[in-house]
Amino acid sequence: MELRTKTLLLFLLLFIGCGDSDRATQSVLPTPEVIYTPGEVVTDSQGYVSYRVGNTPIIITVPHDGTLTPSTFPDRSGATTRAENTRKVAEQFAYFFNANSDGLFPHIIYNNVSRSKLDPDLNQMDGAQGNSYANLSYGTYHSFLQTAIDTVEAHFDAGILLNLVEHNHSDQRVELGYLLSVSDLDLSNLQLNSYSGQSSVSQLASISSSSFSEVIRGYNSLGTLIVGKSFSSNDVNYTFEVVPTLDNPNVGSSDYNSGGYTISQYGSSNGGSINGIDVATPFSGFRDNANAYRALAAILELSVKDFYQENLGTILY
Repeated sequence: MELRTKTLLLFLLLFIGCGDSDRATQSVLPTPEVIYTPGEVVTDSQGYVSYRVGNTPIIITVPHDGTLTPSTFPDRSGATTRAENTRKVAEQFAYFFNANSDGLFPHIIYNNVSRSKLDPDLNQMDGAQGNSYANLSYGTYHSFLQTAIDTVEAHFDAGILLNLVEHNHSDQRVELGYLLSVSDLDLSNLQLNSYSGQSSVSQLASISSSSFSEVIRGYNSLGTLIVGKSFSSNDVNYTFEVVPTLDNPNVGSSDYNSGGYTISQYGSSNGGSINGIDVATPFSGFRDNANAYRALAAILELSVKDFYQENLGTILY
């Protein structure tokens, strides 16, 4: 199927179970066959989870920017900080992608419920904490995500999953997580190459003409591509620092988000052709105003396009 397909045949999995690996699996219940239109937003009956349908190998997840606080969901324990305006980043990404490609769409899955009530970027027990209503929305979120993944894997050699989250670390920079620890990134490039199999982008690295270390922090790595771009919004020129990159291959002594549940479950360290990357950003200067999140989205969109094309030799648009 070509990239410019106007409709996609998708299988909407309204309920999921979790297998031994905790990866989302199809329910034994019958599932309806639904024809979606790329760009259409599909939402569950309560409005708790939404899916913007795509027709490209790019998937974005937004787990922590919801604001709804349904009374049927008890308060969660654990981290509850909202990743404010990550939804805006995703929406602006889709806007630029659609405009630059003359009509293509990334897949986007949104959790509209407050993180204080539901966190789909954790395993089900920690994310929904045993509440039946929260469990249902958790299942819907991962069902939509699995639908997007199944579609990408059916029609493309490789996909990229960007999980948009937040961090409040002292260094104000974009942290790209590939399931590599701080100590992993302290290794030489030659040593790091042997860690490809544990990374959430192992499949992309395996078919790229670049080495694994080059995919992570080389000239055509996502981080280096982001650093090399700028965007002006209302006469304000934005650039963003990132780790890891060619010039900043190591994290240093700072805290670092190496990647969480979503990319560990759906990234290609588990097999398959979906390559997951956590994109963790601070709030101030990155998402605290419309100029900033618009610039972040524009730079990220162009960088992801270049990252895909340079490493896979496949033109997105």
